[in-house]
Amino acid sequence: MRVNFDREKQWWDAKAPKEEQDTWDEDVNRALRWREIERRLDGVETVLCVGGGTGAFSIPLAQRGLRVTHVDFSPHMLHIARDKARGVAGIQFIEANAADLSQFADRSFDLVLNMDGAISFCGSEAETAILESCRVTGKTLIATVTHRALMIVVLCSTGLQLTGRFMPALDAMWDDGEWHQEQFPDNPLLAEGMTQDYCGAIKAFLPHQLRSMLEGAGMRVLRCGGLGSLALLCGRDTVETVRADTQLWERFLALCERFDREVLPNGPGTRQRAGLIAVAQPR
Repeated sequence: MRVNFDREKQWWDAKAPKEEQDTWDEDVNRALRWREIERRLDGVETVLCVGGGTGAFSIPLAQRGLRVTHVDFSPHMLHIARDKARGVAGIQFIEANAADLSQFADRSFDLVLNMDGAISFCGSEAETAILESCRVTGKTLIATVTHRALMIVVLCSTGLQLTGRFMPALDAMWDDGEWHQEQFPDNPLLAEGMTQDYCGAIKAFLPHQLRSMLEGAGMRVLRCGGLGSLALLCGRDTVETVRADTQLWERFLALCERFDREVLPNGPGTRQRAGLIAVAQPR
């Protein structure tokens, strides 16, 4: 199914005010992405932040003196980000779709960040969004996408709770990694209570699929796997306990990284936000 980007834009506009209001393991996910970014900043002068939202990553990087281009296709996200960035030099904001970065030349940014929904919520255009980010990457690309493993779990459990059966959306996610609100008649049940009772078009990936796409785009993959699976498995109570103590929090983040690296490298990641991360460089 083709993506109705006008509908998607309305949805992301409505989500903008709460974009940085993290719930239980969302801030684990965000903190782990920051740790990966910190490891990749040597020699970086220019940054492209695709799907930059309200500026959670782009603005702090600009405040460090990097030249940052912040791209999002939600006007309201951009409006909030511009307000937050008042007085910050070295950042520009551009409205554009992650699946079309044609205004930027090949290899034009040292570091490209394409995280959260900018790839996966392109739905059927997700692979194009990946290829576009690869094309403009000069040194390093960090991308996060929806993990198919977690989506299978969510659709399995939530669908069963709502309907007493396993819904067709589960099979579609298992086989193709795709979700569309209009895909099956009972899909809207799964979106009730979300922003505008809607959940946009999704393309979810398994680690080997994402790795294959990146390698096919001429990239050398340094990392590809789950992000924060330990937080998911430990559960909300553990995350809330460590979040209240700075020392426990830093120790827990280090444990999450070690778990992702040594124990469950292809694990499902956190429940909230994109649970699959890849770091790649042009060959």
